[in-house]
Amino acid sequence: MRGLIVRFRFSEQVSVQQPIQLKRFYKEASIEMAINPTNPYHQWLVKLDGKTVKTPSKNTLAVPSPQLASFIAHEFNMQTDYIRPTTMPLLTLARNAIDIEADDRIRQFMEQSIISYLERDTVLFRENPETKLYQIQKEKLDPKLKLFNDKFGLHLQTNFGLNIDPLKEYDQIKIETIVNELNNWQLVSLDAKVENLKSCILALLIWNNDLQVEEGVKLSRLEEDFQIAQFGKVEGHHDYDENTIMMNVSAAKLFAQLIQTQSIVY
Repeated sequence: MRGLIVRFRFSEQVSVQQPIQLKRFYKEASIEMAINPTNPYHQWLVKLDGKTVKTPSKNTLAVPSPQLASFIAHEFNMQTDYIRPTTMPLLTLARNAIDIEADDRIRQFMEQSIISYLERDTVLFRENPETKLYQIQKEKLDPKLKLFNDKFGLHLQTNFGLNIDPLKEYDQIKIETIVNELNNWQLVSLDAKVENLKSCILALLIWNNDLQVEEGVKLSRLEEDFQIAQFGKVEGHHDYDENTIMMNVSAAKLFAQLIQTQSIVY
């Protein structure tokens, strides 16, 4: 099971310290409508020089809408001499969704991962009340916590330091219900937001269109930005980190929109 989880997580996010040098081996990516698909989410194929793309688990890359297929084909066509997986977030999300369908253990792990973030959520963490950072957290995060509780029917409260209280039974059941009701494609979209923002609360607010991506990213980085303001930043590193998070969360939001787009019938 551990090997399964590690392999899946690596396919989802490629580390900057471990770049994959895969030479571009195709001339052109294109899309094609699937013939008599048995799965309603496998309507459109992405092809490289006429050959169907496969996922890391050797499943056929077939997606719900021509719009999503076109975006993924565009990611392939934008590659230069070498393929850079970090510039292909929609492809990563699609292949993860497909591989979940082939192995329910991955879905179970992903659900547990999302739910576990809620106890240690960025939005719930508070510094010492005597600090300036606490005042910033109270001003910026308290309204979002109230909005989240009101919208999703939970009763979450803030935590101080390392004193993290476990979820109350009611909140545990509520968040499990929300996550369980998502289909695999919606689940990978939410998981990508949670992983990048380190916040289930911000991810679900973005999911529900109650929060813009840019503001969500800023809120997820309140503590880091406070430290940067106090001590300065490492040139290039922090900018890259924020831009990468912004790209990944924006791609996850777009992915959720594209999987709901009605397929074109010819």
